[in-house]
Amino acid sequence: MPWIVSLSRRLAAVGSLALLLAGCSTSAATPTSVPMVSPEFTSVPPTPIVIVVTPTPPTPPTPPVVTAPPVVTAAPKAVPTAPPAATPKPTPTPPPALAIGLCTGAQLSLSITSWVGDPGADPIYAHVTATNVSSASCNMRGASEAQILNAGGTVIADAGSGAATVKSSDPVYALAPNGTVNTIVQWGNWCKAAPTQNLKVAMVEPFGLGRIVAPANGVAKVPACSASGSATAVSSEAWLP
Repeated sequence: MPWIVSLSRRLAAVGSLALLLAGCSTSAATPTSVPMVSPEFTSVPPTPIVIVVTPTPPTPPTPPVVTAPPVVTAAPKAVPTAPPAATPKPTPTPPPALAIGLCTGAQLSLSITSWVGDPGADPIYAHVTATNVSSASCNMRGASEAQILNAGGTVIADAGSGAATVKSSDPVYALAPNGTVNTIVQWGNWCKAAPTQNLKVAMVEPFGLGRIVAPANGVAKVPACSASGSATAVSSEAWLP
């Protein structure tokens, strides 16, 4: 059969080719094998990487703002107040019978007419005059409380409140406007340093009727010290026309 012949031819050709290749490989020089050297590697352990993670605390929620409701204050009730008690007016004390009609300090003016006495004498005297400077008449009676004042107005000698006296036996002197009465003031035993000049004289009227002051009249004489350790003394006589 023709396909059998063809297959035989193909197998023969394949066998010849195999023998040819085998011969070639036998006659060729066998190559020298070169050993393969593997490079040495030093293993380095890996450096660990530490990552620190700090946890962030959570932000607390903002509390809601609570507004307190307004406090409503009730208006205080008006408490009726009792009307203030009326202050009783003081009943004026009637002046003593002996004081009726006497001149007050506001009606009078006082002046020093002269200082009398030798230097170093004890006592010395001041002659004074009271004048009615008001438009109404008034009376002078009895004696007044005499005082000696230094230039600054400070009292340095005082007869005392008991010196202002009015007795029923004292005569009454009517003083018309611009009318005058007179008295003499006696001052003694001055044992301190010389007072500041110019000296003044004052008279305090009885029954609280006032005080009148005479301005200085030149340099006043100062009494000598006759009793060391004793206080200075001043007095006055009763008023006379």
